[in-house]
Amino acid sequence: MLDLYQSCALCEHRCLVNRQAGERGTCRADANVRVFRHRIEYGEEPELLPCHLFYTSGCDLRCAFCIAEENAFDPSRGTVLTPSFLNEAVQWGIEQGARTLQWVGGEPTIHAPGIIDCMQNVDRLPPVVWKSDFYMTPETITLLRPWVSWFVADFKFGNNSCAEQIASVPNYFEIVTRNLLLASQSTDLIIRHLLLPGHFECCVEPITRWLSENLPEARINLLSGYLPKWRAQRDATLNRLVTRSEFTRAKNHLLSAGLALVH
Repeated sequence: MLDLYQSCALCEHRCLVNRQAGERGTCRADANVRVFRHRIEYGEEPELLPCHLFYTSGCDLRCAFCIAEENAFDPSRGTVLTPSFLNEAVQWGIEQGARTLQWVGGEPTIHAPGIIDCMQNVDRLPPVVWKSDFYMTPETITLLRPWVSWFVADFKFGNNSCAEQIASVPNYFEIVTRNLLLASQSTDLIIRHLLLPGHFECCVEPITRWLSENLPEARINLLSGYLPKWRAQRDATLNRLVTRSEFTRAKNHLLSAGLALVH
């Protein structure tokens, strides 16, 4: 399992670096998984609650508005994940009433082998939720399938131009839509879209169109909680909150396309 770090192709950057030997790719992560916090969450989708969230550091995207800021992008932050640490933390979560265990980030996919290696040593592993930017490779989806009960996908951008400008990632739309189809074939899938200010025509409309044509039965969670964090404050379009009228317009657009919203 951990030998997958020796020629890393977990995400679609496909850096092929040997992370076990100290080489670094786009995400800058080594072969250690680090958790910068874990907590019980009650504000997720109803079927996931209560949910025990584990936040891993390091990410393959560089979203200008990332609410986790440097904790997401610096893979050296946090406590190294070990089987004993995870086992103890999971048991604590169960005692607090957690029904599911959710991996978030940063981006947990860049740490999939290490996370799986630790999960297989947990005494009582709750159903696993994998919350991802979905810029992973098909091989990684295959790796995760036996372990994951729900994929929660962030469908961030409706085109490649916005993805490159805001998240510094190429070929975004083709890769994410391919992975949504792959994940939907065998695992419960929830799709989240964080509404960005001023991104209706470029992002909401094409995302709605693609979902209605390809995954019309998917469960969509339209999120209104955008905050102009981190480097978004330098962008004239992103440096503000989403208005109520923007959210209503996006919600009505999704509903008019026949899509099912979670909330």
